[in-house]
Amino acid sequence: MNYNSTTGLTLTKFLELLDRITEILESRTCASQPPGGRPVVLSLHDQLYIALNLLRHNTRQNLLAHLHGVSQPTVSRVYRRMLPLISEALAFELPDIHDALNRGESLIIDGTDVPVRKHKPAIRTHYSGKKRKHCVNVQVLTTISGRLMLLAEPVPGSHHDRKAITESGLEELLAGTLYLGDLGYQGTDAMIPYKKGQRGSSEFRV
Repeated sequence: MNYNSTTGLTLTKFLELLDRITEILESRTCASQPPGGRPVVLSLHDQLYIALNLLRHNTRQNLLAHLHGVSQPTVSRVYRRMLPLISEALAFELPDIHDALNRGESLIIDGTDVPVRKHKPAIRTHYSGKKRKHCVNVQVLTTISGRLMLLAEPVPGSHHDRKAITESGLEELLAGTLYLGDLGYQGTDAMIPYKKGQRGSSEFRV
């Protein structure tokens, strides 16, 4: 099983996340299965694998159900159950943006498009003409070394990065901070490269 391509995590990182979620469940009186609840048909490993697969690829739930020998409603329940557990597990080591800046680390921002299914209320606002697909725009902030610092709340895929950084609240959070961005962040505090032909592609301007 190739964990990296299906879940976005290496096997080591996947097992680390699994251990954290196991600790969370064991610390609760209900553990992983409340008395009198539905019988467990999937291991915690498989539940996490399904949730991460859905998050990374937006795979159809009926396909995952077929692959794991369960029903589509079971996959849906697993997904809803695992999301808050994943968030809680990852909150063990929340990075501090201001602490990173105090250490002299430089930050980079960029937007990434996450595909979504076509639901009528969202068809128009979530369609990205640039990407030619229905998606949401998630602003990602990292250090130059590649450490993830923050994932902003998603905004409709029709929003370009300049609008997305404002609506997600990141522009206000980073006010007065030097950070790197591409040409999509013109008008923000980001240091962006000159357009081709201005002063050379390797130079940046504030």
